[in-house]
Amino acid sequence: MAPRILIAENDSGTREQLAGWLEVAGFACSSTGTGEALAEARRQPPDVALVGVTMPEDGGMWIVRSLRGQSTPPGVVVMSAAPSFEVATAATKLGAVDCLPWPSSERRIVEAVKRAAEWRSALSAAYGRDQRLREEVEHGREQLRTTMKSVQPEIAQSVLLAILESRSPDTYDHAQRVAQSSVALARTLKLAPIDIRDVRAAALLHDIGKIAIPPRLLGRAGPLSDDEIAVVHRHVTIGAEVLTEIPTLAGVAPLVAATHERYDGDGYPAGLFGDAIPLGARIIAVADVYDALTARRSYSEPLSHDDANAELIRSSGSHLDPDVVRGWMEMVEARPCF
Repeated sequence: MAPRILIAENDSGTREQLAGWLEVAGFACSSTGTGEALAEARRQPPDVALVGVTMPEDGGMWIVRSLRGQSTPPGVVVMSAAPSFEVATAATKLGAVDCLPWPSSERRIVEAVKRAAEWRSALSAAYGRDQRLREEVEHGREQLRTTMKSVQPEIAQSVLLAILESRSPDTYDHAQRVAQSSVALARTLKLAPIDIRDVRAAALLHDIGKIAIPPRLLGRAGPLSDDEIAVVHRHVTIGAEVLTEIPTLAGVAPLVAATHERYDGDGYPAGLFGDAIPLGARIIAVADVYDALTARRSYSEPLSHDDANAELIRSSGSHLDPDVVRGWMEMVEARPCF
């Protein structure tokens, strides 16, 4: 199917000329004045919008802003009869693919529209991949919830860990190590036995939501896209939601939900900071970072014990609670092989 082009321009002669050029190039065109452009875009969503503007504040630029706010926006090419740096800057900030002077040559117009159509095609493909990924995660989440509803609460933790080990042995091993060091740190900080028990359970289960995340994301050596990172981050809320529904584990759900918060408030999912993050979660965060730094991974070499501890100190006050980091240093000095 030929890409659909919306020409939004108040001069009828210009609209006619542009439509003639683009139709010869194989595009399907509709045209309207700027006042009716958004209604036409709703009636027939375009792949590309060719929008005439004269100044940064005029109606044409408002159309650019409105079109780019759509869930799957068209590629936008701005044409300006009075081209200026201000117009080009405003168009670029609003996400226009191109900004051309008018009049321009037929070749230049057609090439700009082709680029915008290619941009739109790539965006649509990316949206499709992201939507399928979100659907996969939602399916995994529902599968996990359904499975756990049929499990006796007394054995729920063992079942969750068994599922995690079968899906991602590396994540399971990581959880075991984090739990061991989190308990040692909690004891150093003189937490009550009942709180130490909760820290251990939360540390073991802090990544349990990764059961719902597609393995290809968890094991990828290369960088993830922003959308893929957002999907991976969902493992925290998924894990907390699943635990909340299990009577024997609901009490540790808030700890699991907060294990990826940062002391300075730049963490996720809630952006908690400082003492608003439960102490147990702050303890697990230190153990988690240490293990991530010292574990062998396909995409990075592990740090030495001393270098990892130095990194914990550098992260103190930003990522990690300074008091908990100090407790960690006291612990490793007293018990080098915790």
